[in-house]
Amino acid sequence: MELPNLWKLYNLCASPYFQETLRDDREATPLSLFVGRQQERRLLLTTIGSSRSSRQALAGRPGIGKTTLVQAVKADALAAGYWTSTEIISLGREGSSEDLLGRLISGAYDAVLASCPSAAGPAVEAARQLVRSFRLRGGGFSLALAGFGAGGTQTDSVSTPASALLLDGPRVLGDLLTYAQGQGARGLVLHLDNLENLSEINAGRAAELLRSIRDQALLLDGLHLIVVGTTDAVRTVLQTHTQIRSVFSDPQILHPLALEEAQELLHNRYDSLRLDPGKPWREPLDPDVVERLYQLFRGDLRGMLKALEDGITVLLGLTAAAGSEGVAPVGMDDLLLVLRQRNQRELEDQLGPGAWDRLTAWGSSDPDAIRIQTELRTLWGISQPAVSQTLSQLIVVGAVEALPRRGREPIHYILTGTARLALSGS
Repeated sequence: MELPNLWKLYNLCASPYFQETLRDDREATPLSLFVGRQQERRLLLTTIGSSRSSRQALAGRPGIGKTTLVQAVKADALAAGYWTSTEIISLGREGSSEDLLGRLISGAYDAVLASCPSAAGPAVEAARQLVRSFRLRGGGFSLALAGFGAGGTQTDSVSTPASALLLDGPRVLGDLLTYAQGQGARGLVLHLDNLENLSEINAGRAAELLRSIRDQALLLDGLHLIVVGTTDAVRTVLQTHTQIRSVFSDPQILHPLALEEAQELLHNRYDSLRLDPGKPWREPLDPDVVERLYQLFRGDLRGMLKALEDGITVLLGLTAAAGSEGVAPVGMDDLLLVLRQRNQRELEDQLGPGAWDRLTAWGSSDPDAIRIQTELRTLWGISQPAVSQTLSQLIVVGAVEALPRRGREPIHYILTGTARLALSGS
């Protein structure tokens, strides 16, 4: 039985509003769809190409394209003779310094195999043994593909204690870098991520982990690191300790794409997803929808794409159920109605009556307001600890976002596009 494709009404083979990171090894989400960021891209690449090792950071609000930018930079670096992979190494607060070192070695090993599948020799074998042992005890890095790469087998029996990572890991990593450069690589480019909206305590923990492996691993010749996360988390992780601050470049702060670039991005997706390449795609949206949603989400491209996918999928389902053969571009009024109902239902279920009532009070007073905790304490009529607890809950469900701190000012908070859509009829 062939499943229906609702997007064929627009001559599209699939949804153009996917939120997955663009990467060269995925046919459905190729890097050829990348738009903009030329200056930021050039700066990251220039830093890599100007030294034998480098440590950079890319920071910015959630959903504006930080990770996809780094994937584009890695593809450029690969074309320039560096070895890398599309995988992302987790640099969260979890685990110990041994775990972080193990994830770093795993990432380097995968980069070698991705660029040179036939890699072999003592350095590669030592890395394979250590990586296999690390992953078998549950320490694999979070966003890696399954498996251990071309150099390992499932039948090997290896048992290496965690302490061996600190003893042997730096040597193994250094030998792997030397091997890669001996095979013609200009170096390895690795991407460390997962610094999204960490609490100050958790960001501090991540900072300690990074400092703990600085001398053993971060400064090795031929290693180029790019750390990615939200602005406050990146600043805390990289600037808490002098030992890390002194070896990392100042974070590059990424701002949202211009509206025209966001529109270009969507047009490129429509064109690449044409069901019948011989016919043009049909416009899925009224001209003003992207502009209004992009403003509503304040440049959060990922949030806007999810809203479009959720809303239009429902509307197309209703069109198909009604037996309509033609379909007009989706207008803002219809989209708002669907998204308001959907987001209200989800947020109410996730928050419960107390937090939902407080969110509604914020939206009723001024949904565009940027607030601090003392203002919310007055608005909600609750204690300071209760305000902090409520904000944490609202951030977890994606209803509120904490803006980057400025000096010693208190943290400022805004309603996300998801919450503003849910409250649009209030």
